[in-house]
Amino acid sequence: MTFSVDHDFHIHSFLSRCSDDAAQTPEAMLSYAARFGLKKICVTDHFWDAPIPGANAWYRGQDLDHLRSILPLPEGEIRFCFGAETEMDRSFRLGIAPQTFDAFDFVIIPTTHLHMSGFTIQEGASEADRARLWVKRLDALLKMPLPWRKIGIAHLTTPLIGGNDRTMHLRILERLEEKQIRSLFWRAARAGVGIELNFDSFSYTEGELAVVLRIYRLAKEAGCRFYLGSDAHHPRAFDRAADNFEHIIGLLNLQESDKFDFE
Repeated sequence: MTFSVDHDFHIHSFLSRCSDDAAQTPEAMLSYAARFGLKKICVTDHFWDAPIPGANAWYRGQDLDHLRSILPLPEGEIRFCFGAETEMDRSFRLGIAPQTFDAFDFVIIPTTHLHMSGFTIQEGASEADRARLWVKRLDALLKMPLPWRKIGIAHLTTPLIGGNDRTMHLRILERLEEKQIRSLFWRAARAGVGIELNFDSFSYTEGELAVVLRIYRLAKEAGCRFYLGSDAHHPRAFDRAADNFEHIIGLLNLQESDKFDFE
């Protein structure tokens, strides 16, 4: 059976500083879910745990109390889960304490936020440095003893790996060696972590899309399971999400057996 579009596990609310949109409410998320027939959604605002030192100015204050201010979430036929998108700094430190995982239904960890110069990546990093960091950061994450069945790894092909430079991010993805990628995804599959599908599949040329899809095809071959994430920060981002999800599913020929879920 073809992978169904029945969820969205990466949605930001007005609480995330990069949204700060009063219209991006739980009610707007529920309306989106109902419109497209989603059965399960998760709000995942940006998060740095107060007990963990080292938050930069942007993350400071986006802590558990801040995220919990959106609770209680509406209850109904659509399951509405409480999650977070934490961070990994340039020392490979996670912005979440081990005990805090229990506060969330689901936690997203991005290894590819390489646009935060001085915080997630050293200043002046070259294209080659960024390609090495794509591997090193994912490797470091997969070595951690984490509750993998409730964790997703976010947007592995985001332009943010190139500092939001679209052309550079494609060159970085091309630099990644297949042997290394396969090894990392084999470990990810054994851990049971979810791999996020979160890229604008309609924005690339055929050649560019092949570069992006290579990463997810290797993950699929390694036995990884996938979840859908719109990464919506504003209500208008919901309009094309379902079409984009369907397109990605078709391009990767995903089946229900390829789907990641959390309890």
